Amino acid sequence: MNTETLWKFMERGIVSDNNRHDALVYFGRRVSRKTFIENVRLWARVIKGMGLKEGDELLLFGPSLPEFIYILLAADMVGVSANLPNLMASPEALETMVGKSRVAFVFDGMEKTIRHALLREQFEHVVIISATRSMGYPLKMIASPLNSLTHFCSRHRAKYLTADAAIRRFGHYEGPLEATPVKGKAAYVFCSSGTSNKGVANQIGMSDEAMIAMFRNALAFNENGNPFCEGTRSYCQLPPFVCTGFFVLVLAPLFRGMTVYLDPRPGVKQFTKNILAFRPQTSLATGASWVNLVDHIDRLIQSGKKPDLSFFRFPVMGGEGCTPQALQHINEVMQTCGSTVALTSGYGLSETFSVCTVDYQPTGFDKDYSRHAVCVGAPFPGVTVGIFDEDGKELGRNQRGEIRVKTQSLTVGYINNHELNQTKLHGGWLHTHDFGELDENGKLYIYGRMAQYILAPDGEKVYLFDIANRLRDDPAVKEALVCPLVTEDKPLVAHIVLEDNHSGTESEVLHRLDRIMADFLPAGLRIEKYRLEKEHLKINIVGKIDRHYYSHLLTGYYELHS
Repeated sequence: MNTETLWKFMERGIVSDNNRHDALVYFGRRVSRKTFIENVRLWARVIKGMGLKEGDELLLFGPSLPEFIYILLAADMVGVSANLPNLMASPEALETMVGKSRVAFVFDGMEKTIRHALLREQFEHVVIISATRSMGYPLKMIASPLNSLTHFCSRHRAKYLTADAAIRRFGHYEGPLEATPVKGKAAYVFCSSGTSNKGVANQIGMSDEAMIAMFRNALAFNENGNPFCEGTRSYCQLPPFVCTGFFVLVLAPLFRGMTVYLDPRPGVKQFTKNILAFRPQTSLATGASWVNLVDHIDRLIQSGKKPDLSFFRFPVMGGEGCTPQALQHINEVMQTCGSTVALTSGYGLSETFSVCTVDYQPTGFDKDYSRHAVCVGAPFPGVTVGIFDEDGKELGRNQRGEIRVKTQSLTVGYINNHELNQTKLHGGWLHTHDFGELDENGKLYIYGRMAQYILAPDGEKVYLFDIANRLRDDPAVKEALVCPLVTEDKPLVAHIVLEDNHSGTESEVLHRLDRIMADFLPAGLRIEKYRLEKEHLKINIVGKIDRHYYSHLLTGYYELHS
């Protein structure tokens, strides 16, 4: 039995707005819903004009530019699978992620990262898209294209094209565009922003029917407080391979008559700047991004400038959370600045195309900060969540174990990874490999990845997040990360951010923490080195703590042991 394409489903929602609200705003340039649909159809003609057929695959590599959104939806319209590799992957890893794509659409600022793969004979055309293409004048003239890339394109003109050249050459296709949907086919190949299999990000196939199932879940969720509200604004900074952000910040808002503000520039500082400038009702970012926003607001308040945050309707923390203490402070500041809603904590997975649980309250700030983990709420409509032990036995309330999920919005599988499909998609449940518990009210708390542990000499598993939580219990500690280094002996190290007003010298604090660890850790296990970090832990381009960076950081440690 066939289904409709995601694009066909999306188009009905976009058209139903009757062009009352703009679809996109990009560096001040507004794109109407009518123009949005015209652009999707234009790129559909380009894709077909290039000779791609239903069942073929194309590659998309870049941030959230308007063109990438058009191409993503155009590919689905014509039945071509869009492959979105992880932008943070190494050039070596990218070699395995390009799949069977014959055509690539690449952001000019990241072309060098993937160039080696693009020069393969399998790629017939490589379309280079500049971040300036959809900008308005005069900004477009100021942000000029990269001369070095233009020169490179000219030397490889047999396959390299600018976006405008691709439209001129292939955009006159006049044949049929709408594909016949195929049930179970991977319409999109997304890529996890984290690492869930031996440090390598996994590629995940999502079918049209699974993605539409998530839409139906969201429409049922929207009956409580109408968070996706027609005429409001959504702000998206996340790249499109982060499919949870792509759904919550782009697809669902477009379907519901919202206007999406795009800015492809990553970083917590840009997030803070744009939240205060765009005043979006909806945004989704990691805990580090929200912490940075509130730190900035704290400084404004101290200088006598209290910003107005009353515009928030559905602010969401996802991808990676923060400590309960940090969340409590975020909500206190938001309430002080006029917000009527607390920051919503959510739990989503690429494998389910987005949301699994959400702790959303249409009004008020009644939140629980008493545990070591942040509450990420009750299961989303259409989602079942269970907690299981290592033997596969389902556990009761307030018992920690692996989080498993059932939903109709589940991935069709991991691409070219039969082993992972067998271990994670088993018995009707998605085995998330995340560690958490359900409280007496059925709300979920997440502690971390099950793989984040170290073995004590007696074979006992000691979870790194439990060690970090114990360190955070000390009033001098603002943030902590514990990880083994990648050296041969793999010593356990702790990265510590201290509170600004902590008592005692840094040396005294570290010696106290070391004594606490001696009592907390099993015999024979110790933290070998401590490193003090400034203000916050380093994060990557999607706003998560950069654990890869810290596991490879070999200098700057205090060694407290003889």
